[in-house]
Amino acid sequence: MDTRVPVTIVAGFLGSGKTTLINTLLQGDHGLNITVLVNDFGAVNIDSDLILKREREVMELSNGCVCCSIQSDLVAQLQALFRSGNSPEYLLIEASGVSQPGRIASVFGYPQLRNYARLDAVVTLLDAENTDMLSDNCQQLVQAQIEAADIAVLTKTDLVDAQRVGDFRERWLFPDLPSYEARDGHVPLQYLLDTGLHDPSSAALLQSNPAAGFYSQSWSSQKPFSYASFKSALGALPASVFRAKGVLYCIDFPDTRIVFQKVGSRLEFRHDGPWRGTPETRLVIIGEDGLDQDGFLQKQMEQSLAARS
Repeated sequence: MDTRVPVTIVAGFLGSGKTTLINTLLQGDHGLNITVLVNDFGAVNIDSDLILKREREVMELSNGCVCCSIQSDLVAQLQALFRSGNSPEYLLIEASGVSQPGRIASVFGYPQLRNYARLDAVVTLLDAENTDMLSDNCQQLVQAQIEAADIAVLTKTDLVDAQRVGDFRERWLFPDLPSYEARDGHVPLQYLLDTGLHDPSSAALLQSNPAAGFYSQSWSSQKPFSYASFKSALGALPASVFRAKGVLYCIDFPDTRIVFQKVGSRLEFRHDGPWRGTPETRLVIIGEDGLDQDGFLQKQMEQSLAARS
């Protein structure tokens, strides 16, 4: 009997719905005590704030891509976790949206980890609405994420018609790759957890640096602004910022944090319940190189909010 901790890597391009899927898995009726390790590309880890915290703590790896620049941090953190004497029953790793999961998968063959954990599956999420509109550079990254996948999950299929979903499957998926559609992150648990689908010998190991060509900036403030001012300021972000996310501290709702998401041209503002700790606005933007101006987000937010206050 294999007593090593099973691990599932949840991958997918920026905005594909990884955090929503993980929250749904955490709420599932599986009886597992799951630990989640969240890697965010930016200096501020927004996704870890959005993961539901249950019995175990959510672990964070920020300010870099876990598959390359901070891979050694990943190995060290996992080694410490498995040797702590309080090892999890199951581990989910949420990869950053610009990472290659094949590189993350490779660490489970390292001598520091292979006796403690086994990689059960790489689950790659695919945004059926927006993927076809990405640049060639981004689509190459998506392709690498698919090549590393043991399971594919199509998201946002409710936002496009059935013909487009079919065309998407034909264009992007390998015929023998198990694939499912998720609505609001819901996929039967047995399709994703403890599947035993990962074959270490088939892991895709690409040589290019997947984070090249992307930039990230963050901004935070403990000063509250009006909800309308935030919506106007964030709505003015340029199209080259194709992913933005954060939590907002609004004068109008001082006891409630507002979760902000931008995927492509779609903006979402959602009331998310009371604050966990001190109220503070925290934002991260991610885009392709070209708008990588020093302090761009800070200037954008402070000038825009000041003009509307």
